[in-house]
Amino acid sequence: MNPFELHIPTRIYYGKEKAGDYFEQLSSYGSKAMIVIGGGSVKKMGYLKDVQQHLDKNDIKHVLFEGIEANPHSKTINKAAEIGKNENVDFMIALGGGSVMDASKAIAGLIHDDLDDIWPYTVGGPKYRQMKGALPVCAIPTTAATASEVTAHAVISNPEVKGKSPVSYPFMKPAASWLNPAYHTSLPMTTTRDGASDILSHVFENYLLGGNESDLADRYSESVMETVLDTLPKLELDPENEHLRGQMLWASTMALNGMQIAGRKAAPFTLHNLEHALSGQNHELAHGRGLAILYPAYFRWLYKHDRSIDRMALLAKRLFGISDGNQRENAMAFIGHFEGWLKQNHLYERLSDQDISPEVFGDVADYAIKTYGGGKDELAAAGSLTRENIIEIFEMTEQQKPQPEMA
Repeated sequence: MNPFELHIPTRIYYGKEKAGDYFEQLSSYGSKAMIVIGGGSVKKMGYLKDVQQHLDKNDIKHVLFEGIEANPHSKTINKAAEIGKNENVDFMIALGGGSVMDASKAIAGLIHDDLDDIWPYTVGGPKYRQMKGALPVCAIPTTAATASEVTAHAVISNPEVKGKSPVSYPFMKPAASWLNPAYHTSLPMTTTRDGASDILSHVFENYLLGGNESDLADRYSESVMETVLDTLPKLELDPENEHLRGQMLWASTMALNGMQIAGRKAAPFTLHNLEHALSGQNHELAHGRGLAILYPAYFRWLYKHDRSIDRMALLAKRLFGISDGNQRENAMAFIGHFEGWLKQNHLYERLSDQDISPEVFGDVADYAIKTYGGGKDELAAAGSLTRENIIEIFEMTEQQKPQPEMA
């Protein structure tokens, strides 16, 4: 195994029965919180009222900020931070999906450092890595997808420059997170499917590119994948099943807490970088949906260029029980079976189905390299990934004919 460092400071409270313990813990972070929500679904479902009642019970004052977008906009984050500074809040409560949690981290950093604009501090910006701290962030995820409830990452969008880029600091990891599957039973299936795709991406990335040095990380990652592959079709039939929702929610948290890569080599999140560039082009594109579109083309591109063949063959055996052929045959069998799962779960599309036309593929590739290339004229994917390679992957998605019900 390769050496690694792992720090997971977030207190996790799982289950609706842990509400009392969670909100009692929140009182240790201060006496006034800013609750951050998205478009209002948590109000409609009664979740916001629940949270406010728990805060009142624990004598925690609170101010509400509503209106975080999917792929949260930097200007909205800046506006929320200004309100938080004026209200002298002590900590954040992120009640919502990945966008709300990401936005809350950025807001917490702006308030702590008394800054006005988050965008210069994202990857590729002139002030990247210059933030000093953040207010405590407490998360209540209402989607199973990003694992933002335990990570240091926040992904920010800037429609004015068609940009999307992360900001990431250890001090942005949430202090406490309440995982309540009862808050997930009303999720639309489209959101559920996109979330499942996102969860898978968090284990696929390093599994394919991080080498063979950690058998335990492999087995851990495969268990997360198996849980998602098995649970999503069951949720299609029984979307209000709280047990199944809990399985998916815990898989989401486990997929990006650091353990999934422990002992492997460090590897870039290439698939994520490509998707961020795509949803920077179209801010209505859900992150998980963009990843789902890229999976088949990305895997087939790796196969075509003799990269990660052994790792895909191992997934064929571990996830789908395929080991009869040679390594290349098994790797292709994995790709085919995974494409079948995407089709079964209505996740098989083309980029053009999401209003991203081939005419902008070059611009998106340029943005990906400029933002995530680290000063080089390429990305990395077990070797060089050039502008032309990225465009090729995007073009390959156009061969992915959607299922009839999605057309």
